[in-house]
Amino acid sequence: MSKLRGAVVGVGYLGRFHAQKYQNNPDVELIGVCDHVPVQADKVAGELGVKSFHRPQDLIGQVDMVTIAANTLNHYELAKVFLDNDIHVNVEKPITATIDQAEELVTLAERRQLLLAVGHIERFNPSVVELKKHLNSPKVIELTRMAPYKTRGADVSVLHDLMIHDMDLLFWLSGSEIESMMCSGTKLVSQELDTATVSIKMKNGVLGIINVSRVSSGTQRSIRVLQDDCTLFANTGNHELEKVQIGSGGEELVKITRWTVEKADALQKETDSFVHAVLKKQPLEVTGIDGLQALRAIEEVRRMIEG
Repeated sequence: MSKLRGAVVGVGYLGRFHAQKYQNNPDVELIGVCDHVPVQADKVAGELGVKSFHRPQDLIGQVDMVTIAANTLNHYELAKVFLDNDIHVNVEKPITATIDQAEELVTLAERRQLLLAVGHIERFNPSVVELKKHLNSPKVIELTRMAPYKTRGADVSVLHDLMIHDMDLLFWLSGSEIESMMCSGTKLVSQELDTATVSIKMKNGVLGIINVSRVSSGTQRSIRVLQDDCTLFANTGNHELEKVQIGSGGEELVKITRWTVEKADALQKETDSFVHAVLKKQPLEVTGIDGLQALRAIEEVRRMIEG
């Protein structure tokens, strides 16, 4: 079978990595990279030995699928160009800048029977995948994501930059939808929210707690789960996990099990999953509907915090 023809649109910091992952996949021929800044497109194309494109329209007819890693404000316009021309799309999170745009893309992809994937990469994090294997009727799921301040990404709120990862994970891990929320947040450095905490009651009774900050002194990424039979903890940064449960009795009242899962290239796994779905005409692991669901929740959090 001939290879799928792919391209990456928007090859800044993250887009360059997306292009590398396409090249690593044996089922893909990376046709080229595209960026509205010609010198950037030429630079990355030169590094990878592929063709440089300066207009996304020039990729029409030359590719079967694209990954869009441009600025969020451009996601809708770019994705629509390719979906309108029967090209499968993988778009970075958040899916679009607005809910209306996301709804239109989801409808367009369904109507044209095309795949629309969204880059919620944390679903491919090996420690998150491992944690999910141990879930059985969780009562509380607490997700924490802290990072030092960086100017890159500061043009959007911490909700769209960081919390959207954990919102998608909460839906995925709980297997439910939101019933109600309580939220708070602050603007400390930028003009957008820099910290936020959300307490969420899911329709199946799970309590979700999400804490995010991009003005922390250090980096922390973790998930804690409370269940009737045990407590689970995953450091999703270094892939260390811990399970606390009732011991065998005597001196062992509490049994603590610790283990580490092997590191994996989550972006490569995300890319390979998208390629596999296109190649085999199979369902996506992270769909446009998933991306829309996460964006809707994040927008509601922002509305509640900012009034």
